[in-house]
Amino acid sequence: MKTFKYLSIYTVLATGVLVSSCNEDVEKIDNKIYVDGTTEVTSVLLDGEAETASYTLQAYIPQPTAQALTMTYAVDPSLVKVYNEVYKTSTIMLPEEYYSIADPVAEFEVGGVSASPVSIVLQNLTAIDPDNVYCLPITVASASIPVLANKSTKYFVIRGASLINWTANLNENYLSLASPSAAGKLGSMQRVTVEALIRPGANFSDGNDSGISTLLGIEGKSLLRFGDAGVASDQLQFANSQNVTNSQWKIEKEKWQFITFTYDSTNGQCAFFIDGVQKGETQNSSNRSSVNWNSSEFYVGRSWNNNRDFSGDICEVRVWNRILAKEELQARNHFYKVAPDSEGLVAYWKMNEGSGNNLQDYANGYDLKANTNVIWVPVSLPEK
Repeated sequence: MKTFKYLSIYTVLATGVLVSSCNEDVEKIDNKIYVDGTTEVTSVLLDGEAETASYTLQAYIPQPTAQALTMTYAVDPSLVKVYNEVYKTSTIMLPEEYYSIADPVAEFEVGGVSASPVSIVLQNLTAIDPDNVYCLPITVASASIPVLANKSTKYFVIRGASLINWTANLNENYLSLASPSAAGKLGSMQRVTVEALIRPGANFSDGNDSGISTLLGIEGKSLLRFGDAGVASDQLQFANSQNVTNSQWKIEKEKWQFITFTYDSTNGQCAFFIDGVQKGETQNSSNRSSVNWNSSEFYVGRSWNNNRDFSGDICEVRVWNRILAKEELQARNHFYKVAPDSEGLVAYWKMNEGSGNNLQDYANGYDLKANTNVIWVPVSLPEK
């Protein structure tokens, strides 16, 4: 019993000492400024469309202040090296023309624990090179009271976003118009530009009938295909009543490439481009027929029979009723997206659904349907 009494007294005394010690610690907490305690790094993804992006810097203190306080933010390029060393990366400093801080001063009112917010504006974003990764370090340059060293800086990391995240694989599959009779603008086209972002598979054309792989069109009328009797399996051919090709109209397996074919029925001229660069000479076709693809016979990835498929990944398929200029083909991000309301854009199948067997036409609603279940392949394009 004596032992229990002494232990109880000791416990009470110890508890009192502990509480007293804790209270003293609370009283000794330094009222230091810290910036946005949630995360040190803010990622900014460039989509190629937004010109500006606004962000807010917010600072706090743990206890209400007894007096008004001020603090000033500043961009510190020397901290890019610190960021790169900590995160083991190689960002570069964001140039001055791409950001602004209208008023870098923040204030704490008496009795407050949060400072007035400071706005950061990232600007001219469409002019930033998306192939680079930039860093914008903003830190507390001065303040009325001390600042927590590990909570004094905010890093904005700016990089190009993936413009394409899914693509369709058409191996042993094909697509056709869901409502051919409604696809009026795909008919009577005197001038045509066809575009597609493709990655032929390793087995491209292997075992295909006559070594032919079909891009799109109508057999015996106006068809874009690779290979034929006397034509290499990786060589594009425009098949109508007079087949047109060129030995330099060749693609590569297992590589993303943006292909463009143009045809003008008024003079028979045909041209082929890869990644915006013309391959070979412009060819002339004696067939001056207009292109009519508003038909149930129009396919993507099929011609003659099912054994002439397109064995590979494909997206950004477009049909225009005009000849695109070379400058348009080489415009920034043209390989990965265009405005659905662009002049002369008749059909625009992004093929980025990621699921399902219906592929939307973003230009005029000429949707495609798949013969069998589409294999959706996750990608990140443009490639870094």
